[in-house]
Amino acid sequence: MFDIILLNLIFIIVPILCYLLYLVYENTIDSKTDNLFFNLAIITSLYLITKYSKILNYNLDIVKILLLISMIKNKKILSIFIAVYISFLSYPDINKIILLLFEYIIQLSIFFVFLKKLDYKYKIIVFLIIEILCGISINSSIYYTLLSNIICIFITYIIVIMLEKLEKVLNLYGTIKEVEHDKNFRESLFKVTHEIKNPIAVCKGYLDMLDLNDNKKVNKYIPIVKDEINRTLILMNDFLNLTKLKVNKEVMDINMLLEDIISSVEPLLLTKNIHLISNINDDEIFINGDYDRLKQVFINLIKNSIESIDSDIGIIKLNIQSKRNVEINLIDNGSGIKKGILDKLGEPFITTKEKGTGLGVKLSKEIIELHNGKIKYLSKEKEGTTVKIVLPKLK
Repeated sequence: MFDIILLNLIFIIVPILCYLLYLVYENTIDSKTDNLFFNLAIITSLYLITKYSKILNYNLDIVKILLLISMIKNKKILSIFIAVYISFLSYPDINKIILLLFEYIIQLSIFFVFLKKLDYKYKIIVFLIIEILCGISINSSIYYTLLSNIICIFITYIIVIMLEKLEKVLNLYGTIKEVEHDKNFRESLFKVTHEIKNPIAVCKGYLDMLDLNDNKKVNKYIPIVKDEINRTLILMNDFLNLTKLKVNKEVMDINMLLEDIISSVEPLLLTKNIHLISNINDDEIFINGDYDRLKQVFINLIKNSIESIDSDIGIIKLNIQSKRNVEINLIDNGSGIKKGILDKLGEPFITTKEKGTGLGVKLSKEIIELHNGKIKYLSKEKEGTTVKIVLPKLK
């Protein structure tokens, strides 16, 4: 008897534990999917109990546990299905089928109409009373009816407590995740506020000192104020780009893109006395990409290289290789990046620039990743930087 109860407990608990583990693994799950997997767990238990009852030749009263769990969890359709299933297990005894159907109609009506908002303990007591009364009318053995129902109710009580405790743990886990998310959001918000506050504070300071009658101060302070306002606008624009980042891919020639970029930055290179050496040839190398977004990435990277070069003769090399993938290397002889910053490059507000935000690097990284590519920075302080970009080649 004990072995049979233990076996059925395993049949009931294991699918429910699998369901709970799935909830933990998924973290975020909608109510529809939650309901689906709970139903699947209960039906799996129902199948296992029914199947092995025939092999081991034991009574199926233990199935009532699944019915009670479903009713306590307010699963109406599942409860009706189990009630009908249990009733028809009595086939071919038609009288017993009718009596069981009548019993479960009463049970379901009471549970889902009158006891819907009651604690599960009261629901278990009501279920036990109805089961005993109906069981005595069907079974001649009062002792067997009392014993089987008490055992079923006891097992159900243990399983429901286990479910309740595990659900509390899951809720706590979800709360911790929300707190962490909220913390990260607040930290990001604080950084954004701090970055925007600084240039505004500078503008206010210079405007307070500004004397419109003093041309010397006007000519000195107004350009500074304009620079700080532009910096604030760039910062806000970078954040807007990060929040609504999308790529519209189409077949494009990467060499044509790089030639277009070189033409765009040529005036800036001339003013800074920087030489750009490239190995772009006339071969067509096709990729599936967003022309404008990739142009944005490469122009941003070249501008970073230009700003890092403080020597008299600046050199930027642009190399492209096409094998299984397209590999583009951008090499400069600039000031390089410190190891501490290099390890965190790509995070917001991690930057080598005095007035930078680090958002341009983060934006570039996200655009390349949306193209199923990779971007890597190799650098040593005072020895220059190499940016390696790998993109999938269109066959």
